[in-house]
Amino acid sequence: MAKEMGPRFEQRAKRRKINRMLNMAIAFVFILILFFGWQLLFADDHPSEQATQSDKKIEKKKNDDDHGHDHDHEKNVEVEIGKTEKPKEEVTEETTEETDEPEEKQEVIETAGDPSSNILKEIVNPSWQPVGTTQSEPHVTTFDESSVDWKEMLDAVSYATGLAQSDMIVWFIGNNGPNKAVATISTKDKSQYYKVYIEWVENQGWKPTKVQQLRQKE
Repeated sequence: MAKEMGPRFEQRAKRRKINRMLNMAIAFVFILILFFGWQLLFADDHPSEQATQSDKKIEKKKNDDDHGHDHDHEKNVEVEIGKTEKPKEEVTEETTEETDEPEEKQEVIETAGDPSSNILKEIVNPSWQPVGTTQSEPHVTTFDESSVDWKEMLDAVSYATGLAQSDMIVWFIGNNGPNKAVATISTKDKSQYYKVYIEWVENQGWKPTKVQQLRQKE
């Protein structure tokens, strides 16, 4: 009877040992499942948090950029306003200064001649200036065609009429009073005749004073 109980006891002991090992294995597998499941769960949570933080950073940067653009825009507007707008006092001063400045270019005065005279019209230009001179003072008027004075008188006549010396015929240049002269000229084709009055300005040369367009040569 004791012999029969021995093998059975051993078999039961072996079964219990096997069951214990199986239970331990199952428990170990279960622990592994819990461990990896826990890791996966946290791994899923962290990216979400990181993504949320990244989104927050991007949104904050965007807001900062928007504020920066708005601030720059305000600065640009202020600069543009500063450039374009002037204080009323400055504008008034500038306008006054421009008004006070004399006009450099004055209107040419043309007067029709008497129909019974040889004068077609008379021209006076207040903007005429002396033509300059290489002569020294005291000036002596010279009607010698080879003299410097003659050449400078022709320069004044050409300046007053707008005709080049090569495009005009000089009919006469003569005395018209102290330091004054008068010249009669025409175009090369003799279609237009002029009488030019000039006067000497000290150290500055001959200056036209009046031009008369003639109906015919005098």
